[in-house]
Amino acid sequence: MIDFIKLNSFGIKRIFYFDTLDSTNVYAKKENPEDDTLILAGFQIAGKGRMDRKWDAEKNKNITLSLVKSFDINEAHIVNFFTSYILLKTLQDFLHEKGIDPGEQLKLKWPNDIMLNGRKLSGILSELLDFKPIPRKFIIGIGINVNQMVFPEDIMNKATSMKLEFNADFDPNEIITFFIRNFYESITLIQRPAVLMELWRLNTDVINKNIRFMMNETTEETEGVVLNIEDDGGIKIKLSEKNNKEKISVFYSGEISFIY
Repeated sequence: MIDFIKLNSFGIKRIFYFDTLDSTNVYAKKENPEDDTLILAGFQIAGKGRMDRKWDAEKNKNITLSLVKSFDINEAHIVNFFTSYILLKTLQDFLHEKGIDPGEQLKLKWPNDIMLNGRKLSGILSELLDFKPIPRKFIIGIGINVNQMVFPEDIMNKATSMKLEFNADFDPNEIITFFIRNFYESITLIQRPAVLMELWRLNTDVINKNIRFMMNETTEETEGVVLNIEDDGGIKIKLSEKNNKEKISVFYSGEISFIY
């Protein structure tokens, strides 16, 4: 069971739990709950990631949640980068407490995924509830593969779970508690975007790597070397073109998709 008293002491005001739900983000958009509301689901029928991709998760094996939170910021991308960085540190802290050293296995993948041994462990989908002036209310959706052992065929070589990697069962509620504590204790980092983005860059291994990706508008496949993750959230890539000419472009979330 989730410890509401403990979560309330960190900053959570209300918790909604559903055994089965279409999507915690969809529920939050429909109901528009008050700030600092946590929505949990044992199973999501229609869980979604970025670009409307389906998020497959076994019932009561993983973490599927949404946190409703307002921030005094204009740049929406900061919420994604803050949440993914805090989630990475949460998983590192949690595993260390369990006597497991993840070493360099946990990494951030642009723009907001957590990778474990090169496979996707967690994804984040943050959405603005409205576009009014600050403070701006966000729905922060998080999925973490915790105890799932089998994945659909189309993603079985791309996804992993904590249990698959560390051969142990983990309590999802403990991880949620760790995350909420770290999230609220580190909330001032939102107001220091340059520091946040540098911390994010220090925890990704994509910079200086050659990658293949698809332009989402044209579905054109191309490749290039990642030069940097910019402070505005863009990924700077030196493109390799067929005519051997090279150019540098900056892409933003939703414009390209990595090809594994």
